[in-house]
Amino acid sequence: MASKGALLEDTQRDILQQERELVSELQLSLEQFAEIDPAHVKTLRQVLVALDELFLLVVVGEFNAGKSATINALLHAQVLEEGVIPTTAKITLLRYGEQQGQKATERDMLDITYPADFLRDITIVDTPGVNAVLRHHEQLTEEFIPRCDLVLFITSVDRPFTESERAFLEKMRAWGKKIVIVLNKIDLLHTSDELKSVTNFVGENCRTLLGFEPEIFPVSAQIAQKARTENGPDAIQIWEKSRFGPLEHFLFDTLDEAERVRLKLLTPLGVMQRLLTETRHVVEQRARLLAEDALTIDTIEHQMQLYREDMERDFNLRLGEVENIILEMRERGDRFFDDTIRFGRIFDLMRRRVKAAKADVVGDRP
Repeated sequence: MASKGALLEDTQRDILQQERELVSELQLSLEQFAEIDPAHVKTLRQVLVALDELFLLVVVGEFNAGKSATINALLHAQVLEEGVIPTTAKITLLRYGEQQGQKATERDMLDITYPADFLRDITIVDTPGVNAVLRHHEQLTEEFIPRCDLVLFITSVDRPFTESERAFLEKMRAWGKKIVIVLNKIDLLHTSDELKSVTNFVGENCRTLLGFEPEIFPVSAQIAQKARTENGPDAIQIWEKSRFGPLEHFLFDTLDEAERVRLKLLTPLGVMQRLLTETRHVVEQRARLLAEDALTIDTIEHQMQLYREDMERDFNLRLGEVENIILEMRERGDRFFDDTIRFGRIFDLMRRRVKAAKADVVGDRP
């Protein structure tokens, strides 16, 4: 008898295969529809690739919000460059490797390996800032979002929930992504009331403007990194002050294998739902245009039929008039022959001709 775990794995494989087939079918349909944005087809190709990859945890946010610092705190090492100017110019994928290293894998993407155990199951994706001056940074981030399984959105207490953040969060929600908000730089606040006020502000704006209840983790990535370098009781106190523990617990304990699988399987469904919603508008618009064209064609055909009937009716009238004219001409011809050329009047015609000739010869003489 199969174990419960084995049955679950079989079910997961079946669902995964069904999703591959659905994505491929939708991709083929969109490729055959000229009005659809080609980027949608590209997105579906990316989703197919992502189905065979590890769980993708994508870190997004404005530059200088502390994305790289948060990732370094999770890695317990200074792996990514940090700075007050945009430092992440490429999509950076952090994967497990026995040795730390990096290489460019394709245009605007960087692959970094690091020997952190949790990277055996999770790939962390660092992205350019959503408000970077270089606009292609933001484009890279937006194009990568459909592939991700969980979004870790980093904002800071000194600039919480800016307009660019709101707009970007709205785009991510449209893809059906689960979003966890990290409220970074709490060390800039002086009291717990200030922290509560900022946390409530972010939560209320998410509920009011975006319609979802976010999980918010207030942290200080800087203090968390500092705690790693300390020893003794001070290290524990500094670590607790960073409030980084609940975030790690969520990512590595609450977000267990079963939950990661669930989110992984939801990823293609959310993408397809988004694309279907967008393409439905285009298809419906095309259907309306075709319906209008069909109505126009029916109207033209109806007008042509009326014109044809009018033409046939006029033709029949004209044909009758022509037949009457021909009949009258025939009757006049018959009368002409009867009056002038019939046999009984030959001698009369000859006498008239002789008389007329005589008159020409004699002229005016008596």
